[in-house]
Amino acid sequence: MDPSRRLPKTNAEDLMQIVRRLVASKLGAQNAVRQAVDDLLALPSVRYYLKPYTQKQINAFATHASRYFELYNPAGCIEIAHTSRYSHRTGKSELCILATRSLAPGVVIVELKGSMAHLSKEEDKELKRTDLRNIDIRRDFSVIHSRQMKKNHLFLGPARFVNHDCDNNCELFREGKYITFRTLRAIAIGEEITAHYGDGYFGGKNRHCLCETCEKNGRGG
Repeated sequence: MDPSRRLPKTNAEDLMQIVRRLVASKLGAQNAVRQAVDDLLALPSVRYYLKPYTQKQINAFATHASRYFELYNPAGCIEIAHTSRYSHRTGKSELCILATRSLAPGVVIVELKGSMAHLSKEEDKELKRTDLRNIDIRRDFSVIHSRQMKKNHLFLGPARFVNHDCDNNCELFREGKYITFRTLRAIAIGEEITAHYGDGYFGGKNRHCLCETCEKNGRGG
């Protein structure tokens, strides 16, 4: 995307109206999400933004948007929320995923989807943490390393907001063309959905980890 290209702003109320219609829709979950995506694509600012792109790219944008709209399904079991756990490192409020219903072990959280986007070496370097005190820690925790492909990818979709915990309650797995999560144990309403990023993701032996488990055990950063 051309950084010099000026984009029109989207009216927040227009977006809220789309979400309200989605929540109140009687069309069924899939049709309601499809209608919400169509309404989003019809907004003048979004049409302007997508104007230079191919139909294939527009379809990918629509699929990406649908993953977020699925979170507003009243029958869903999760929500995106704010967390201050990492604020002293990032300087801002971060996001997390909370359970809105009790979840039994082995449940696939179907609305918590994600996908991988390839990163060039330049893009990967740009996303690395700039904190010189901890140069082995990333600034963007949405970057995931693929051992099979031996390169880093950017994790996209609502699933990117699942935070790490050394005693994680969910596991990441691929389901068709999506990546999603399955519960490892019972999860209570209001409990954060967590995954395990790897033993060395936050420095050697995760010595800079900020998860709740490390805090309770007096480890990490």
